[in-house]
Amino acid sequence: MKSIKDKLQELSHPSSAPKKHKEDKSPVKYQLERIYSHKKEEKYFPDTRLQQQSSGLEELVGGRWINTSFGDIFRAEYAWDLNELYGNCNLSTILSIEKTTFSETFCTSTPPSWESLVFVDTETTGLSGGSGTVAFMIGLGFIKNGLFHVYQYFISRLSHEEGMLELVRDLLNDFHTLVTFNGKIYDIPLLNTRFVMNHLPPLDPEIPHGDLLHHSRNLWKFSQENCKLTSLERDKLGYIRDEDIPGEMIPGVYFEYIRLNRVDLLARVFIHNRWDIITMLAILIRILESHKRLQPEENPLDDYAKGRLFKNRLDYERSVAHYRFVLKSDISLQRRQKTLLELAAILKKQGAWHEALEAWTEACHSQYPFSYEAYVERAIYYEHREKNYETARQIVEEALVNIPSRRRTEIEALEYRLSRIKRKLEAGK
Repeated sequence: MKSIKDKLQELSHPSSAPKKHKEDKSPVKYQLERIYSHKKEEKYFPDTRLQQQSSGLEELVGGRWINTSFGDIFRAEYAWDLNELYGNCNLSTILSIEKTTFSETFCTSTPPSWESLVFVDTETTGLSGGSGTVAFMIGLGFIKNGLFHVYQYFISRLSHEEGMLELVRDLLNDFHTLVTFNGKIYDIPLLNTRFVMNHLPPLDPEIPHGDLLHHSRNLWKFSQENCKLTSLERDKLGYIRDEDIPGEMIPGVYFEYIRLNRVDLLARVFIHNRWDIITMLAILIRILESHKRLQPEENPLDDYAKGRLFKNRLDYERSVAHYRFVLKSDISLQRRQKTLLELAAILKKQGAWHEALEAWTEACHSQYPFSYEAYVERAIYYEHREKNYETARQIVEEALVNIPSRRRTEIEALEYRLSRIKRKLEAGK
């Protein structure tokens, strides 16, 4: 034991050894390391087998409990044979589709294999999103050994969230490409928020991501009443869910489970989430099949949508082909006129002036609503390309007769064009 004299001597002669200083780091790097290196040191002891069985999940849903540093996480496990029909869709079709079709459809890098896709869907404590919304169930679907596996991670207590997120994050690292339904707007931003709030790195923003809702709207918004997942499931797959739980009820079911251990209703949430994920695979197949199909669609409105889609992607050859399919079909006059105008605009870009002129001329027929665009394009063609000022004058005068009187700005533009053409006619005499 040190004497009082020794202790006083130490105080009067402190060690001359240099103090350790923290490694110099930028504030941003320091904060990121502080956040993402944070881990709880304590290990949660798993619930007893009796506690786990009392939840009733294993019996009703099928799965297992996984112990993490943040509590027990339940993982439901389900596998669907790809050779088994889902509605009218053979899910094994995905294996015969060229992988480049995915990258062409979703404008992403080509997935190395169909097994590298992971389908993501969440069930949450609220429908509005935001930092206060928690995903209490995260469903992941993937193809392996001829089966479509669905893993559903579930937290029986909100305090176990970080454990579930760690498990999900680790599994997502095994895949190359995300597939979601409205996930770019909802599921993935929500998960990234929860990752960051639980000291985990968010998903790489550069990871390829195919959002099925966006592409469903591109293909079917004119022929479908809506593009909800269950509507597409019914109309494109011929599959109708039996006693499905409405999505707006799901947050309430979860909180009722927490309060009263109502496993019967919660089991329906697992089934709902599983259906969503399997349906996403089937809808992906339908989207890819439509994208590569060069023949007319059953509904000409879908050809019209594909004409617009490929026009926006500057694939004019495909766009023209689908617009021509529309014109050969029994379509409404209003849709036919729109198709004529959009087709003519592409033909003009391609320098196919005579074909474009035919489309503009038909669009000016009296059976259609007045089209300022079609009249002006015809007048421009004859005035500037053919130098046929007399025909140009006749077209503009006809336009002035047919144009609705309320369109004053366009009337003034036509009158100005007519006066210029008349001056050219006078100069040519």
